[in-house]
Amino acid sequence: MTIGLVIVLVAVALVATIALVVLLGTGSGARAGLGGSYKNLKASQRFGTFADDGDSSGAKKKDKPDIYSAVGAERKVASAKLTLKRRLKYAQLAIPVVAFHVLEVGISLVAFIVVNLYFNVILQLASLLVGPIIMRWLVNTRIDRRMKRFDADYPQFLLSLVGLLKTGMNPVQALEAAAAGLEGTSLVREEVEMMIDRLKFGVSEDKSIGAFGEDIYHSEIELFVQALLLSRRVGGTLSDTLERLAKQVRKRQFFRSQANAAVGMQRGSIYIIIFMLILMQFYMYYVYPSMIEAGLKSDMGWQIWQAGIIVILLGIFWVRQVTKIRV
Repeated sequence: MTIGLVIVLVAVALVATIALVVLLGTGSGARAGLGGSYKNLKASQRFGTFADDGDSSGAKKKDKPDIYSAVGAERKVASAKLTLKRRLKYAQLAIPVVAFHVLEVGISLVAFIVVNLYFNVILQLASLLVGPIIMRWLVNTRIDRRMKRFDADYPQFLLSLVGLLKTGMNPVQALEAAAAGLEGTSLVREEVEMMIDRLKFGVSEDKSIGAFGEDIYHSEIELFVQALLLSRRVGGTLSDTLERLAKQVRKRQFFRSQANAAVGMQRGSIYIIIFMLILMQFYMYYVYPSMIEAGLKSDMGWQIWQAGIIVILLGIFWVRQVTKIRV
């Protein structure tokens, strides 16, 4: 038992140290390279053709892409898959995929060692899923948090931009003025300021606009980017297009809030039921403690307790999957 506890403590300390170092190193990843070289901006180009650093032939191909590539035709379909690498980018976790899987395995091993001391084989096998669950939850939470930060100011920014465009401002000046009206902590303002800084550093407009919101998982960012790019290539009334986009964003926000409210009761009900079960166990222990103690001490009783824990965990997982919705 003593050796097992020592192993657990060492493993926990190792995993905690790695996680702390990783999290401390991700705070400034979004804007770290803003004042330096922009050699990696080619990778953020939203068209189907990519050029390596120092390759001028690829850049010439991207100067005049066809209209279908600008609106997201077949060449973009291949890169639309939400891979783990892209999810880490959206979550602003500056760690390689291999390190992410190492953290998953490390957390699972720690959980397995702890569970192995007290629980049966089923829970021991289930503990191996703790690492992926925790790490995926962390990534999804950070992605969702950044999306909500962006979405909070996005409709207001679009409407302000539409009003400024209708007054006769050119798009770049209107973008800068609309972003200046937002709070300093606004994620939309940060993205616009980064785009303006790229333009000031001499990056082409296509690349600067194409890199807008590239690390935010939001469905309407691509529409905004393509509207700007197409307006500069084929003309058209940009203000009308962005006005329709702003209305769509507001409608999507409304539907998202309604959907979250609709499934919130179902999600909350399972936690209320679990809370009532825990209160009932405490009450039974208070009224008749020998019954609870006998169930915990006997082998059959302890197996029944573990079976109940497994059923509760499966219920939580099932409710989360059924009520998972994205608008």
